[in-house]
Formats: sequence, C-alpha cells, structure tokens
Amino acid sequence: MISLKFRFEPPFNEITKDTNQIIKFDQELTVKKLLEFFKGHFGDKFYELLWDKKNKDEFSSFLSIIINGRSYRDENFLKTILKDGDDIALLYLYFGG
Repeated sequence: MISLKFRFEPPFNEITKDTNQIIKFDQELTVKKLLEFFKGHFGDKFYELLWDKKNKDEFSSFLSIIINGRSYRDENFLKTILKDGDDIALLYLYFGG
C-alpha cells in the first residue's frame, strides 16, 4: 500500500472540498492511472480541468502538475511511476489584469 499527498489549488479544491488530502492506493501507479482514478473519484468536471478544451489528448496549458517539487511536461510524463510518500500538487495558472 502507498500513500500519496495531494495539494489541490483552485479550481480543483472547489471540487475536492479540500486543499490537502492523503489518498492511499493498494500499489504503485502511473500518473495516467492516477488521472483515471481522479475521474472516478472526483468526477468529470475535475477530469475536464486536466485536458485542453480543443485537443483532449493534451494537458491544459493552464495546468501544472508538480511531483516532489518538480514540474513535469515531457512525453513520458503519463508513464511516471508514483511511489509511497510522493507529494503531488495540481496548480491551475490563471492570467489576469
């Protein structure tokens, strides 16, 4: 069993109803499996925030997923294996003026 620490920033925390959560899983999993878990656990609205509205195969350009203090955006990102104790932050970057 592994425990992953999550920090959900706006707008994700509006869906999760919390900014910090620890979620336990039976085994190590990839980022792709984690995103599928989010869809089942938090629903379609959460899942849709992860993806580009025009190209559903690409992450939203506003999204930053940070694992243990490092932001990932390479082509192998979805294959990244998450391990016990990983600290994951989902940040949505807003622009304004």
